[in-house]
Amino acid sequence: MTHPTHAHTDAVPLHVEAAGGWCLGWFHPPQAPAHDIAVVLCPPIGHEAVCSYPTQVQLARSLAQAGLPVFRFDYHGTGDSAGDDNDPGRVAAWLASVEAAVAQARACSGAGRIALLGIRLGATLAVAAAARLGGVDRLLLWAPCPSGKAFVRELRAAGVVDADGGVHAFGYRYTAATVQDLLALDATRLDAAPARQVLVVGRDDIPGEGPLPKALRQLGIEVTVQVLPGFAAMVDEPRAGVLAPETLRTVADWLAAGVPLRSGDTPPGPTVRAPDGITGPVRERLLQLRPGQPLHGVVAEPVAGAPRDRCGQTAIVLLNVGGNHRIGPHRFYVTAARALAAAGHRVLRLDLPGIGDSPPLAGQPWASLYDKDAAADVRAALDALSQRGCREFVLMGICSGSYVAFQTALVDPRVGSVVLMNSRLLEWTPGQPGDTWQSSMQNYAKSSSWYRRALLRAETWQRLVRGEIDVPLIARRFLALAAARLRRLVAPGSGGSLTDRMRRLCRRGCRVLMLVSDADDGRDYVEFHFGAGGHRLRGQPGFRMEIVPDADHTFSRPGNQPGVVEALLRHLDQRTAAAPAPAPASARVSAPDQLALRPPL
Repeated sequence: MTHPTHAHTDAVPLHVEAAGGWCLGWFHPPQAPAHDIAVVLCPPIGHEAVCSYPTQVQLARSLAQAGLPVFRFDYHGTGDSAGDDNDPGRVAAWLASVEAAVAQARACSGAGRIALLGIRLGATLAVAAAARLGGVDRLLLWAPCPSGKAFVRELRAAGVVDADGGVHAFGYRYTAATVQDLLALDATRLDAAPARQVLVVGRDDIPGEGPLPKALRQLGIEVTVQVLPGFAAMVDEPRAGVLAPETLRTVADWLAAGVPLRSGDTPPGPTVRAPDGITGPVRERLLQLRPGQPLHGVVAEPVAGAPRDRCGQTAIVLLNVGGNHRIGPHRFYVTAARALAAAGHRVLRLDLPGIGDSPPLAGQPWASLYDKDAAADVRAALDALSQRGCREFVLMGICSGSYVAFQTALVDPRVGSVVLMNSRLLEWTPGQPGDTWQSSMQNYAKSSSWYRRALLRAETWQRLVRGEIDVPLIARRFLALAAARLRRLVAPGSGGSLTDRMRRLCRRGCRVLMLVSDADDGRDYVEFHFGAGGHRLRGQPGFRMEIVPDADHTFSRPGNQPGVVEALLRHLDQRTAAAPAPAPASARVSAPDQLALRPPL
């Protein structure tokens, strides 16, 4: 466990030991006279954890501003923490993570009382962990799953069930053993009270109290049930914190009600230094780049250190997908970064301003990656990494992350390679008149190739009869694509600017890999500009397009991730053998004395 040494007004990242590994957590010290109770935020599991991450950050900051010390964390095998879905004993590891977080919250805050704030399955785990700890002072359970059985039922309805009983849902793998352990988890069947007071916050999208409040009252607990707005938006898509000020005040008031302020000096708070996280051959550390307006990210590199060759002077940067924080959709960026680091590469998973734990720039709203300033933010990170000896950079991203990668590569010669995965737009002019093609890419569909194949299946016609297919959306996409092709036929120069930019990038020596899922709607976009399989750029040095079979937009289907990681490793091997020497450090545009790197955590 990391022990506190001095105060810090911002959230402080820490590692805690749990389940034979480590978990990444963040301590938010109170920003007002401190109440004598520490709040441990237990996040959801899986897809809901990623979607709700901005709201978790919002909750923690709001509670700290109200004088409540808060510790939030990623369970072992989730988020930025060690481990993965296939490790044994997942439910036990999650419970052990909660217990370790409670101990860390006590050590950081010095508070005599503990409250657990759990969301969805995190609420179920909070109840079980509190009972194992002999009870806590307060439990705030937001849209709790009454049992693991209820959670598994939802997974099975939304995902794919394996022959052995395991489930693959929303890009996450729940092994047969994990499913069995979840089925044994039941917050409605306890022998002792897990807390003195409980607030159950009901879902604002589904009415009803559910069985949990009744079961807790039978244990003699004071239980309050209240519906607060915000849950449905919280777990929809990652976006800026969605909770209204009134909701935040209600939560803070309930947690602090009747709790005295701490007397005497406030505890010193935790150190800003934490040991590196070791996962097999990979070392990870959290970095803060650009003090004042920090950019947060996690660097993964070989435990043995970077090799003394061109590979060791190169940093790979994974860029945010929409509002997903640095772990990527269904944790794909963590999987990829660790695999690449194990192969000898240095990899940064970066949070751009307004995403994850990187606050927005002064006066700026929640980040929009399709923005002219996004490339400048990436270049700021490259400047900071160059101070650590990196001479060249490989930028990778899915969807909007590929847009930022491409735009940065166009203006920064230090970028020696880009990997553009399922690009839906690589250049964008908001409000461009007559651009129905660009506008159509803002609505999700599948590739026209997929629809043509689907017409040969009886199931498609059955779904059409049942009204389950969005015919107007598909028709608009086909019409927009046909109109764009017609304009290019009539005026050959139209629609070619993107192709020309890609050619110039390749001629500069930047190696480009485009990975496109066979059914992804972005396939129409990239093949319109670069031709089927990239044939319009055939002969250009370093350009390659690969179609990923049986894959969706974020590679969430079973088997997608290993295949994509193999493609990334092949690309990096080919690039190391064939690409020209890296650009000199003098190619930097930003002044290095304006940017700094906080010591590694």
